[in-house]
Amino acid sequence: MISWALGSHGAAVASAWRDAAAADLGGRIRAADGSAWGEHAADAAPWLGWLRAPSEMRAHVPMLEALAGECRRGGIRHAVLLGMGGSSLCPEVVARTFGAPAGIELRVLDSTDPATVARVGAGVDPAQAVYIVASKSGTTVEPLTFMAHFWDVAVAALGEAEAGRHFIAITDPGTPLAADARTRGFRAVLENPADIGGRYSALSLFGLLPMALAGAPVHAMLDGAAGALADDDAVNLGVALGTLGLAGRDKVTLLVDPPLSALGLWVEQLVAESLGKHGKGLVPVAEEPGGGPEDYGQDRVFVYHRMTGVLDQDVAALVAAGHPVATMDVAEPADLGAVFMAWEVATAAAGAVLDLNPFDQPDVQAAKDATVRVLGQIEAGEPPADERADAAAAAELMAGINPGDYVTIQAFCPESPACDRAAADLRRVLRNKTGAAVTFGYGPRFLHSTGQLHKGGPDTAVCFQLVSDDPADLPVPGKPWSFGQLKAAQAIGDAAALADRGRRLVRVGIGSDAPSGISALARTLAHSPATTA
Repeated sequence: MISWALGSHGAAVASAWRDAAAADLGGRIRAADGSAWGEHAADAAPWLGWLRAPSEMRAHVPMLEALAGECRRGGIRHAVLLGMGGSSLCPEVVARTFGAPAGIELRVLDSTDPATVARVGAGVDPAQAVYIVASKSGTTVEPLTFMAHFWDVAVAALGEAEAGRHFIAITDPGTPLAADARTRGFRAVLENPADIGGRYSALSLFGLLPMALAGAPVHAMLDGAAGALADDDAVNLGVALGTLGLAGRDKVTLLVDPPLSALGLWVEQLVAESLGKHGKGLVPVAEEPGGGPEDYGQDRVFVYHRMTGVLDQDVAALVAAGHPVATMDVAEPADLGAVFMAWEVATAAAGAVLDLNPFDQPDVQAAKDATVRVLGQIEAGEPPADERADAAAAAELMAGINPGDYVTIQAFCPESPACDRAAADLRRVLRNKTGAAVTFGYGPRFLHSTGQLHKGGPDTAVCFQLVSDDPADLPVPGKPWSFGQLKAAQAIGDAAALADRGRRLVRVGIGSDAPSGISALARTLAHSPATTA
């Protein structure tokens, strides 16, 4: 399933593979033996339920398929998933990969940007929709605000007695969300095993219900996952990535065949949140604009997800230039189950090599706490300072990028194809000017994925926070602040958390037309002096 071209790192990686085999790392991971993570054993042991998912989740498939069938027969045409991080990114991959072959369009909302909230709900008739509120803790602010908004929409259209039939909750047992959902008469309340962390939940109820609604082959996905779990390829992938990271090749660059284009976002959150902490870790780079071998520094390792072979020539050039490359063959979309499991195992194994607990997220709470403080200021009628710099300050920050650094563009703006294109141009400019890997994420989505890495990982992050204005806003039912104010508070809060950790940061206002604002910044930086990274 995975083939390697390791260049000058071949001997070191082969030695690491032998050591891992001698220590039975793969066997201990498959046995859910916490000792695989050394001194982190006690902390890791309670979070290994994802290893049982390929077998234990089979018992839930009839229920999931029956629920999906009931929705179709009841005239449901849209499934709107309301979540963040691991609970939203797997469904995003499913939606983009499989489309709507079963007649239900799967939409995913994981942004507090008011324009994005409005866009996701546009054209959705509540009478033909089911809203899936996905939150492991049942207390995460974003899914709960999304639920409040769409609950009001559904009640206005259908009445309170009927609205509950158009909602489903996925959460851990006994959470406040589970209790609230039952009180409101939700169509279903699915309680996921509590020992499965959010970013390892793709093959649990959080991922499988959206798969069933979208018409994806759930049984085949679980079969593929079981096969990947039994194979040592995934363990070897993690051992190699960890070993290469320790050797300075810590920018894990994801090359994804177009039919699987959304996969990189899911892998990015899994690797970043699992392996970016305590001042070390791996930096995943997803959806980066393509380049030639000369465009990449000596801190790169590439993982190529190959289906059609359209990127074969580009990858061959990388190999010829001496860059280490792993090629993961994916025969068809149904193989995503195997890919999900392979990456979960690989990430866990890399954590063992890096001496990290891959199942905690010690720095995520900092941004949440800072956001709460900002919202408290808003509630008290004391608007927080929202200081923004100009493009000249961004150019100054760019000039200080050093070899081994990476750039993270954090865009608190509406997601759109035009924004994607503008961001790709900005990434290309920054990479060409500095030689650094450049990542991109929409806020607040990235707070639940790469945000952990930015604050807890190596001090090589150079942060460009881009903040748009909101021409129109939406209230959050039951709250004294709006979606726009929540988004602004999250941006300000994350900037404060990054500053507390001494990260290099500039906050740039990009106006109310985000694509134009990003493009203008790219033009300014393109004409600024190059750095020597």
